[in-house]
Amino acid sequence: MTSIEENFEKAENIGVIGSPSSTNELTVDVLGTAVDKGLVGKFSLFNYIQDGMSHYALGQITEILMQNIWTQDATMRGIIRQKGRVDPITEKQDIHTAKMVVSSVFANNHDKIEPSIFGTVPSTGTHIRMFDERIMNALLADYKEELFYLGKTYGTNINLPMWLKHFGQDKFGLGEAYHIGIFGKTGSGKSVLAKMMITGYLRHKSMSIYILDPQGEFSTEFKSNLKLKSIIINDLKREIDIITLQNITFDYSEILFRKLLNTTDFFDKLSIWYNDHKVRFMNEFISILKDKNTLDGPISYWNYYKRESFDRIWNQISTEKFLQKTIGTKGPRDRVKSSWQNLDPNEMYSIWAGITSLFRYRNGSIKISDLFKKISVKGAFVIIDLSEREKPKDIIWNDEIRLIAIQQILSKINDQAEEKFREGGNLNSLVIVDEAHRLAPREKADDEEIELIKTIFIDAIRTTRKYGLGWMFISQTLSSLHREILNQIRIFIFGFGLAWGLERQALWEIIGGATEAIRLYQNFRDPESGLIKKEFPFMTIGPISPLSFSGTPLFFNALDYKDQFFKINFDK
Repeated sequence: MTSIEENFEKAENIGVIGSPSSTNELTVDVLGTAVDKGLVGKFSLFNYIQDGMSHYALGQITEILMQNIWTQDATMRGIIRQKGRVDPITEKQDIHTAKMVVSSVFANNHDKIEPSIFGTVPSTGTHIRMFDERIMNALLADYKEELFYLGKTYGTNINLPMWLKHFGQDKFGLGEAYHIGIFGKTGSGKSVLAKMMITGYLRHKSMSIYILDPQGEFSTEFKSNLKLKSIIINDLKREIDIITLQNITFDYSEILFRKLLNTTDFFDKLSIWYNDHKVRFMNEFISILKDKNTLDGPISYWNYYKRESFDRIWNQISTEKFLQKTIGTKGPRDRVKSSWQNLDPNEMYSIWAGITSLFRYRNGSIKISDLFKKISVKGAFVIIDLSEREKPKDIIWNDEIRLIAIQQILSKINDQAEEKFREGGNLNSLVIVDEAHRLAPREKADDEEIELIKTIFIDAIRTTRKYGLGWMFISQTLSSLHREILNQIRIFIFGFGLAWGLERQALWEIIGGATEAIRLYQNFRDPESGLIKKEFPFMTIGPISPLSFSGTPLFFNALDYKDQFFKINFDK
């Protein structure tokens, strides 16, 4: 008898297959010895013969139904109403049935466990046994090196094995990229789960991880969590490269310069309100700065932040020659001239320098284009912190400039992936994007930069998978994220908070209308409602676990990040 057969026979019997059953959903007649057990969400297992070979099918129980036909009689209901119980009708005549969805099937092929498919329905009376850790270890004995743990099977204390494979051709690689989506309301644990998944992917030394961090949450975690830092640096032998606003230098272009200055009130203070006037002013600014006939000669763009550069253009603005080149009518020219006279040059210089300093070289700074050339090597782990917490005092940073920076960064990532692919290589990289619903909304955005970013995302998820470049989108919402992005995601993970309204409809469409799974998902408790400790339940679809490769939803509770996660995965 093999290890899997021995452990299967020792497992607790909770029911038998009943009727009607199909390959989509099984009816389980629950035994009397198991009716008082919390079975919903738990894994169970049965053995059956398919194509002359022993198979083991694993699934989760999604619903329990209790029925007592005697108590449904109107006369009996009247008696129960008076007495409460009617022995031996109540309780003893109760019939409990469960709904079970098969998530994975394993064939016992000459004592070697191999994945298979659920191609037939076993006969009624086939024993259903409770899944336990001994069975799991026997099933996955040949895959131990690949396994990683993010949570426990829903409603149990059994660690749920996951495999977070890299996208390259090497050992444990997929050979192509997956796109991943993590969704849930604020407080559902999605960011913590993302950090655990990132740590799991970092085990693969050939895989590069880039995190686009608009709020600075990930850079703070990987910088300040000493346990996490120690594991990444000492155990996984990876470097953590955190790029902040102090390090980033924009790639200069006249179009970008104009766009950045337009995000400030520089032109408004000069009473320049029309866009064509702003364009002419910018053209003249650049022409003055590049003028070879001046005493000091042309000024390089990386020196535009200096006071002498500002003074050169500021002193020209009020001249009639300058104004006639930029504004066609006298009234607006006089208005600009009057505003110029009343403005404090120091105040205007601070705005000018705050924008032009984005093109300035500092010690340790790197251009966005050079950044992605540098980190396209194998095994880079880079967090790009676009929050304002470590912003240099001399630059201006606002939401519009942040969007421009994100647009520039995404474009460079895509360019690098395409170049690598043309060279015949696989980028083997994952890009994590936080707050994805803000950057790729389903509806048309008023902001031009958001529309540009959304276009880049849509193009990227359609094309970069073959380059070995995957994307992980973290979002608070399903219904407001662009539909094309959802269509391309291979692994979905849903935390608490998507069970009602438009979110429920979007969820229902993604999981193919699996009603029983939706009902179980709706039973998720708000993590904030725990009396003793918080629990973070998740539902996942896609090839993230060896226990679910049939496309059916899988349910688990995330490990405690501060204790269990590190102990289970690294303290060995």
